[in-house]
Formats: sequence, C-alpha cells, structure tokens
Amino acid sequence: MKYALVLERSSETCNATSTVLASLGYLITPVFSPKKALHAAHMIQFDVIVTWTSSIPGDRRSLTGELARCSPDAAVILLADPQSGIIDGNLDGVSAILYRPFKASDVEAIVEGRFDPPALQPPPLRSVEERRRRAVD
Repeated sequence: MKYALVLERSSETCNATSTVLASLGYLITPVFSPKKALHAAHMIQFDVIVTWTSSIPGDRRSLTGELARCSPDAAVILLADPQSGIIDGNLDGVSAILYRPFKASDVEAIVEGRFDPPALQPPPLRSVEERRRRAVD
C-alpha cells in the first residue's frame, strides 16, 4: 500500500490534489495545519508528501525538513504560488517545487520519478550547511 500526506490550505485544493494522487493508487491523509501534518508523519511512513508551506508558524524548525526526517524515502513536493519567490534547491527536505496552477501530469511525473531534473534526488548541501569538518592535522 502507498500512502500520501496532503497539507493544503482549503478543502477545495486538498480535494483536487488528493484526486490526482488517488488516481495513482495512493491512500490519502488530508490535513489542514502544519502541526497536524507533523503528527500524521510521526504515525505513518508516507511515500509522498504534498504541502503548501515549508514552515511551521511559531516554530524555528523547517516543516519540510521535519516531514522528510519522519519519512526519509518520501518525495516531498512543495506547491508554491508563482509570486512567492521560492527558488529551487534552498529548502530543507524538498524533492520538487510545483508552481500553481499545475497539471495532474506534473504531479504524476514527480511521483513516478520522470521529472527533469530527477525530482527524488535531494539537493546538494551548501557548504555552510555541512556539519562535517576536515580534521586539522
């Protein structure tokens, strides 16, 4: 069984996104707040996570980073508005960013790994994010 977590702002957009994922064979867990998304991610190992936000209000942690930590093999898809100014590759845990409006085939391509560039490859760490340091001789 394949599981998908959908965090959307409204039930309308949640239904649209859920319909696409359900047609691909996923069991959908819809949530409407970042804290409920984290709670669900602690309970279920998801294969796909779709979210409209990358942050948790009032919390320093990255929502997408925490969701990716809970389900390390999941494709984390951020659904962004074109005017949001989000640039690919600078968000923790995000596998791919889709800008609204998007097509069902775009979501399907990401989920099935046919996205160009490959959506399920994690972005490389920037040198300031790297925790390992060279040993000083």
